[in-house]
Amino acid sequence: MLRVLGGDVDCFAELVARYRRPLLRVATGRLGRLDWAEEAVQETFLAAFRSRETFDPERSFRTWLWTILLNQCRAIGAKRGKASQVACWSDNAVAAPIDDAVCCDRPSPLGELLARERADLLEQSLLQLSPAQADALRLRFFGELKFQEIADAMGCSLLTAKNRVKWGLLRLADLAKGNARDHAEPSCDNSPGGLPGGPE
Repeated sequence: MLRVLGGDVDCFAELVARYRRPLLRVATGRLGRLDWAEEAVQETFLAAFRSRETFDPERSFRTWLWTILLNQCRAIGAKRGKASQVACWSDNAVAAPIDDAVCCDRPSPLGELLARERADLLEQSLLQLSPAQADALRLRFFGELKFQEIADAMGCSLLTAKNRVKWGLLRLADLAKGNARDHAEPSCDNSPGGLPGGPE
């Protein structure tokens, strides 16, 4: 970013390449649709480039960029309405892979299906948290931000950022336990003869 401020604006493309994927992952979780998330990420980079002269080199670039993304997500969510909280990630609108790069270690179709189901379950659980807790978790684990960066990006204290992540994780654990109970196999009948009505 210092090079960009020094006039080498072409190297802004390096920042786009470095941050696009994590930004897109958080925006997709936040907005629920890949097309809206792509719009949010594009607007984030455009806003960052247009307002590059306002960037303070004494502060973290990552925090500055993530703050812009959260603002863009809020604006797009408000513009699109509450419909942005779609039912799941696995809808056709978001089923496309986030990373455009071709990967030679591509998982099997079953592996892709399981990964998508896990992502869907995680996003369903995140939607049951408060927006602040869900955003804090997305920033921490999808964006890989440190707690102080989360606090700066969300405009809260360091303690608040830590508590949002902590209580969000605890809530996710409770939801996971409830989900496991809901999908538990029914207990076997202990009556003599095995299955009810079946032969011994």
